[in-house]
Amino acid sequence: MNSRIITTICLLLVSIFAYSQSVESLIQKAKEYNPGLKSLRLEYKAAQQKADQVNDWPDPKVNLGIGVLPVETRLGAQRFKLGVSQMIPWKGSLDAKSNVAKSMAEVKSNLDKVKEIDIEYAIRIEYTKIAFIENKKDILYKKIEILDALEELAKSAVRSGKGKLSNVLFTVRKREQLLTDLELLNKKIEQPTIRLNRWTGNPLNTKIDISNNSTLLLDKENLISFAESEHPLYQVLNNKVSASKAKIKLTEFDIKPKIGVGLDYAYVSSRSDVVIPGNGRDILMPMGSISIPIHTGRFEAVKQEETIKQEAIDAQRQEIKDMYFAELEMAYSMIEYSDQIEQKFISLKKITKETLELMRAEYASEGTRFEELLRLEMELIDYDLEILNADFEKKTAIATLYKFK
Repeated sequence: MNSRIITTICLLLVSIFAYSQSVESLIQKAKEYNPGLKSLRLEYKAAQQKADQVNDWPDPKVNLGIGVLPVETRLGAQRFKLGVSQMIPWKGSLDAKSNVAKSMAEVKSNLDKVKEIDIEYAIRIEYTKIAFIENKKDILYKKIEILDALEELAKSAVRSGKGKLSNVLFTVRKREQLLTDLELLNKKIEQPTIRLNRWTGNPLNTKIDISNNSTLLLDKENLISFAESEHPLYQVLNNKVSASKAKIKLTEFDIKPKIGVGLDYAYVSSRSDVVIPGNGRDILMPMGSISIPIHTGRFEAVKQEETIKQEAIDAQRQEIKDMYFAELEMAYSMIEYSDQIEQKFISLKKITKETLELMRAEYASEGTRFEELLRLEMELIDYDLEILNADFEKKTAIATLYKFK
């Protein structure tokens, strides 16, 4: 056997750690491993704690004044003054603040599901690429086997005086070209392997043995329904709208006056120079305060800003919906196109096989038209490559459909 064939086969058998896994098992492993998903879930969990930070009353304010130069009153000198005050939130304002925080947290609640869809799609694509390259290598090996058979046929014709030596050399040159193509494919498969291992947390050079997975078309009506309203990204947008409405609701309380109550206590020392009723009596004074927003334009600006944001979100939702529908239609179009391509080359294979049977018999008996025989033999395998290419495009399109299941 040719030494380059042996080398290529050995390269195929070498792997650091090989195992056969289905695409579904890899997807599940990626969802469990992916640090990005963990980050999104932790961010959501952290955001949920925000509501408990904003629904308490404002902290009371305590102040103390020391009479370094005491204020003299009729009943004595005011030595120090102690006061406490508390702002009183309007009924419902704390709930409004809490609702804003909860709504902002909920915006993050479905981001992990959106990323899961992206991860699943990426893994299906890389898995399909690896399968495509492996199948392409198998077809090239089939080509080499046919060349080996044709080479023996050409040698036999030369020995019988019916063929030319150039036919033998032509098959050798063609085999060298195929062996080079195989080496390139062995290099090319590293790229999707690295990307797939990156998603699943395996060492980047881990070889993936592809299992035979049957890919099924999904129900179109269910896919359209998902693309139209059930995709988790829509829930993210809905939560953004809810957060925006909560902010508008909060401005209804921000625009109201801020009311506070308090109590001041002053210690008064007794006078020694006179005797009067109430000498040295301390001071106790209830206090009240009110802050009235005079410039209310900022609150209207907040309402307008949030209203415009909601309109922008609606436009974004429509854009996403249009994009999803286009993705679905393009995927189905590609599937139909790939089926037509497959049927075309299946028909050509049938016709070419019938022609080859006649040409093989003719060459075996007369030793003529070897170049044409070789061309048809290679074309027959090339049809398999075209069918494989069409199947790759079809499976890539089906991977797109799985984004909406």
